[in-house]
Amino acid sequence: MDPVKRPTIRDVAEAAGVSTATVSNVVNGHPHVRGKTRAKVLEAIEKLGYRASRAAKSLPAGRTFLLAYCLPADAARNFALDVFLHHVVSRAAEEDLEVLLFAQKGGDRVRPYAELIRRGGADGFVLSGIDYRDPRVAFLQERAIPFACFGRVDDESVASVDVDGASGIAAAVNHLHSLGHERIAFVGWPEGSATGDDRLAGFVGRAGALGLDPGRVVRSIDDFDLGRKLVPALLRDHDPTAVVSVSDTLALGVMAGLRDEGLEPGRDVAVTGFDDIPAASLAAPSLTSLRQPMEQVGALLVEHLVARLTGEDAPISMLVQPDLIVRDSTAGTARSPARGD
Repeated sequence: MDPVKRPTIRDVAEAAGVSTATVSNVVNGHPHVRGKTRAKVLEAIEKLGYRASRAAKSLPAGRTFLLAYCLPADAARNFALDVFLHHVVSRAAEEDLEVLLFAQKGGDRVRPYAELIRRGGADGFVLSGIDYRDPRVAFLQERAIPFACFGRVDDESVASVDVDGASGIAAAVNHLHSLGHERIAFVGWPEGSATGDDRLAGFVGRAGALGLDPGRVVRSIDDFDLGRKLVPALLRDHDPTAVVSVSDTLALGVMAGLRDEGLEPGRDVAVTGFDDIPAASLAAPSLTSLRQPMEQVGALLVEHLVARLTGEDAPISMLVQPDLIVRDSTAGTARSPARGD
């Protein structure tokens, strides 16, 4: 095994030729483990330098030591999801837990969970892409299956962690206003996205508080080409000197659309995004964006789940703050855009 990797309960089980449940029983001093088996497990623990986690010490017999996560349909092009999963897996490993990924099948969001549960596949679930009245929440609650959500849920009894998108967008508006911008527009997602609506609320609330027009809003699905194509109407209807975008994908599309109109992003029209994907720092000009603290989110979700699995008290819901990463797309002060003819 990798000498840098922290040994897990599964490593011990594999080395000793036993199940994770048997290792857990040995760690917890259960008397019904046979002496020969106990000796093999203790030898593997000593050889690997294994230290039992809270989960290994507390989970009852019969547990799988698996958390499960259902990959959304857009997983292949979702950079933020990659970062999120990396930190969930890393934090879970520290608790002797592994993360089982399974796929969304069709439009029924509950069915994949039902199938996995029927096969006895996991001790708990991490949910993301939370919608209003998400059917997965009620499904898992009815079955008393532990879960934690990345995103806000209507039910205050549900463990959840979310990034405060409204606060992040408000910070972007404050940043632009400090540069002298007063005609600030917002490019958002279609109505009904919980995350998108939260970010829009941050724009509307902060723009109104600063005495700016909060009605400079256009909507689009999260697509670079559509972000590019909406720019002529955005300029015609709202004449902005700055654009706050709900995502980096749309922000980069807006920057391309501004160039199509003979305007230089960052100089003629400032642009901000959200998520700080790799392309944000590589764009020309580099894109000012809001970075989500995915390491913190992943760690908190796993800690919520471990607490529920082991019977400990845990916070119900938490909001974490994104960081505004200022780059060249907001480098200049406000000016009236010189429209290309």
